[in-house]
Amino acid sequence: MRAARLHGARDVRIEDIPAPIPGPGEALIRVRAVCICPSDWRMYADGHAGGVVPERPIVQGHEFSGEVVALGPGVVAPPLGTRVAVEPSWPCGECDLCRSGRGNICRHVRFPSFPPVDGALAELIACPVSALARLPDTLTYEEGALAEPLGVSMHAVRLAAPKPTERVGILGAGIIGMGCLLLMRREGVAEIAVVEPLADRHRFPAANGANVVIGHFRELVSSGYEADIVMECSGDVAGLDQAVHLARPGGRIVIVGIPRDERITFDMSIARRRELSVVFSRRSHETIEEAVRLMATREVNLSELPLSRYGLDVTEEALRLTGEPGATLRAVVSP
Repeated sequence: MRAARLHGARDVRIEDIPAPIPGPGEALIRVRAVCICPSDWRMYADGHAGGVVPERPIVQGHEFSGEVVALGPGVVAPPLGTRVAVEPSWPCGECDLCRSGRGNICRHVRFPSFPPVDGALAELIACPVSALARLPDTLTYEEGALAEPLGVSMHAVRLAAPKPTERVGILGAGIIGMGCLLLMRREGVAEIAVVEPLADRHRFPAANGANVVIGHFRELVSSGYEADIVMECSGDVAGLDQAVHLARPGGRIVIVGIPRDERITFDMSIARRRELSVVFSRRSHETIEEAVRLMATREVNLSELPLSRYGLDVTEEALRLTGEPGATLRAVVSP
């Protein structure tokens, strides 16, 4: 099969490699759409993922959808040809965290595109059948690939536990921030401000329920705005510090974005004096089926998100675009 493999920083090659064989409990998926996550771009640009350097060329891509083309030994469902979205965080199911219902922080999690597990920027990928969610015909494969980032937003909003009377600030109008905006609105939150430095990204939050869309957090702070909940979705190294300044005394901060730098700083005096609660959100957690359902019913509508589309042969171009500022929220590769 053909696959886009990362050989080192900014070195992606389209190669023929052996097709995976589904094992017990697995299905073989013909990949139809892969959304490029900023974490994919960071590994492409830096040659490592959070300091973990692949020991061999690796296939990236973890936001994806496709169709079932084969089943592993003893697997009887789903039927061949079933269209599916895929949850890419595969817990072991046996460690203490899995047994306590916290599989998203499993001690032995397998995550396609994180070394050493190959991802979906290939024609085929083998996945646990427990990670599959049926994709209705009313949703495109692109929307199916967006179910994973929507699930990340969903888990973060669950951690935030918003009340309709609370004021929410969202830092970053990328795909995760926009998912948080739509889900907060679904929870009945009436007052939401979005901070996004890129003017090209202001249109979507303004059209989907944000009361305020502004270019810099200090403009909000200087106006006296204080948020009960701050969702840090930008991944900027200054994001936590900005969230601390924006949160009201007794407020809650949920860190969703992943900074490129491994160490960041924030104003401890403000955080302490305001007695702020800070929680870090880890990927998604048992959200894939609900994410698909919300999109299928249009309770959460991602169909109008600005996307750019590429074939497998130009995967490197899609990765480069992801690292460039602009209106596009996701580059989508169709193998």
